Amino acid sequence: MGVAAYLCLLLSCLPGVQSADELNQTPTAVAKSGGSHKLTCATSGLDLSSYSVDWVKQVPGKGLEWVGAIDYDGDKYYAPAFSGRFEVSKDSSNVYLQMNSLSLSDTAIYYCAADTCDYLDYWGAGTSLTVTSEVEALPSVHITSSCNTESGQEISILCLVKDYQPQIISQTWSTSSGDITTGITKYPPVLGQNNKYTMSSLLRVPAADWNRNTVYYCKAGYKPDNMVTRTFPEHQAPQLIPLVPSPEILHNQTTAVLGCMISGFSPDNITVSWKKAGVNQAGIVLPSTPRTNGGFDTVAYLPLRVEEWIKKQEYTCEVTHVPSGISNRINMRYQGVLSIFIQNPGMEEIWINKTATLVCSVFCSDPSQVHFTWKVGGKERSKVVVTRRPSHEGTRNPVISELRTSVEEWTSGVEFVCFAQRSSSSSPISARTNHNKVEPKKPEVRLLLPAHEETKRSHKVTLECVVSGFYPDLINVTWTKDGALISNNTSAAPTALEQGGTFSASHFLTMSTEDWKSGSRFNCTVHHLASNTIITKNAKNIQDECSVTRPSVTLSKPSFEEIWINKTATILCKVVHGDLEGFRVTWQVNGMKREDGVTTRGAERIGGTDTITSGLTVPAAEWDSGALYTCVVEDKSLPTPESRSLEKPTDGVESRPQVYLLPPSLDEVETDETATLTCLVTRFSPADIYVAWMANDNLLKTGIVNQPVTKDTRNGWNTMTSQLKVSPEEWNSGTTFSCVVGHGSITTSLFRSINKSHSKPTLVNVSLVLTDSFKSCV
Repeated sequence: MGVAAYLCLLLSCLPGVQSADELNQTPTAVAKSGGSHKLTCATSGLDLSSYSVDWVKQVPGKGLEWVGAIDYDGDKYYAPAFSGRFEVSKDSSNVYLQMNSLSLSDTAIYYCAADTCDYLDYWGAGTSLTVTSEVEALPSVHITSSCNTESGQEISILCLVKDYQPQIISQTWSTSSGDITTGITKYPPVLGQNNKYTMSSLLRVPAADWNRNTVYYCKAGYKPDNMVTRTFPEHQAPQLIPLVPSPEILHNQTTAVLGCMISGFSPDNITVSWKKAGVNQAGIVLPSTPRTNGGFDTVAYLPLRVEEWIKKQEYTCEVTHVPSGISNRINMRYQGVLSIFIQNPGMEEIWINKTATLVCSVFCSDPSQVHFTWKVGGKERSKVVVTRRPSHEGTRNPVISELRTSVEEWTSGVEFVCFAQRSSSSSPISARTNHNKVEPKKPEVRLLLPAHEETKRSHKVTLECVVSGFYPDLINVTWTKDGALISNNTSAAPTALEQGGTFSASHFLTMSTEDWKSGSRFNCTVHHLASNTIITKNAKNIQDECSVTRPSVTLSKPSFEEIWINKTATILCKVVHGDLEGFRVTWQVNGMKREDGVTTRGAERIGGTDTITSGLTVPAAEWDSGALYTCVVEDKSLPTPESRSLEKPTDGVESRPQVYLLPPSLDEVETDETATLTCLVTRFSPADIYVAWMANDNLLKTGIVNQPVTKDTRNGWNTMTSQLKVSPEEWNSGTTFSCVVGHGSITTSLFRSINKSHSKPTLVNVSLVLTDSFKSCV
């Protein structure tokens, strides 16, 4: 059959071009200019020994153009424009079009069509071939975070495909169950200034699927085996941190917990298993909490007895992140090595005994062989060191070494290091500590004169020399009369430690009223050796401004417990003076006089001085707003009023507390006389916190041990622990125990509740769980 006959045949079928499923073609193809490409036409149900197959070209917007054909005998025919560059071939089930020396004008849709004799009876769907002079560039693929539609029944996810070339690219959506074909809206590609294309595809999925933590994949590329893929949510494998019992727990308790901190995983779908020497154990996993920057955190823990832990068997925490299939594990084993820590001197010893004793405790399986060495400021110290061996063997009985030093050396900032070594051949371990260096502070001295009324009604009067703001607390006070030293009728009150870490003291000189009215000059001289300071104040019975002594006025901020429970804040103003008769205390808020909420107690005589205490109670919201509160003290004997101001301190960024409630271990309930519930409150800032316990709907007052708040200097977070000890009968009775937490970063109390029947705690907001039988929280 000649070319003319094929052209005639093609033209004769133009009015009724039909397609059939028997000829299958790849929808798109991309080839480089100057290169080659081979198109395939796959037949299904057609016998190529009985059919001829033609190739037809159609440039978008133009008519059909015959390219060539191969008949049932294998004879080949070409249009002149394609002869020499294009070649048609076939095998038993496929017909091919090999195209060489391609140019941009070869960009078109190429159809394959089969005919019996006179008509092209069957047509393929066509292959859209793009010939480009650009080098093929794979895209970058990004998926944005989801957003709710107006109906709330769907979630929208946007896939952005950027910086690709050529224009025609394949982009698909899928899940682990297979390709997604519905709910997709594709937007046309846009050519950028870098001569590369950008397109986007929007996927709408049911909210129910989204809530099941389904993972979605967006793929884009030119070849099925070389697609760029992104997932949403992006897989983040969990990071594991082991938590083992501290030496203090091993020493003080019979039960402990192993912890496994699991952080940074996404989506929220993990499984956790515990094993002891390869045998499965029953652990507990707390509910996951989301991070503000994405991902989730949780804690898994395994209760156990201390005696089991120190047997040195291996415990394993294994975490599997289901969406990514990644499994991580950590192994924990009691090492049996020395554990050491130092207890700093107590404030009571420092204040009362004027000494500082550091206690170094070592826990190990054989404490009888432990040898201690102390270094102070890098130099070995052997004096004033006492070592005490335990009365019983075992990890719970430490060996202790005590180093006694002076308060001055302790507060000088020098470093104290305790070394412990089991034998001369083993490596020593150490613990070190130091007190922040406190520089000496000069004292302030005020001389308080006898009140005028006192000189009228009494035969004796007293001068008070008030010394405050000094550090350390060693001072020498002397009295003179007209230059002559006085050795009789002097006394002193105990030195007091003030809130700022400095000291104050009052020294008294008692004399006859007649002696005071004689006009003699009396001097109080204070010598503070540490700061090399000598201060002298003098007084005589002359009523002028220079002789007037001013009262001491101090303000204290409200307690956080009052702020959280009562929603009020009470600021206290304490006024101290030799004679406060006739003195008046008033309050100002932001410079305006305030009378509501003021409660003032009259002057009380304490230790030779008068004390007035005045309180101003305001709404907690006003205190939180940063209002300035001023206590003003007035009297006709004062040249000007004495005042002090206070406002809520700013503590930086607020951080919401995270609360974990641990039930008592089964072993403790069965063998001990108590059942201990532990409430861990962490990651909160500022440090002010309120923690209470409830049994059913009753606030508990006993059996509670609250540990001090500690601050993590690395990130500024605070942590505290509260324990509730109840009887095993109370725990077994099914009573619901709740840990109640209040903090400035939240508006209502956080509850963590637990009972024996439902021992997996949950974190809830109290405003959401109140029932008729549980009406309020404290």
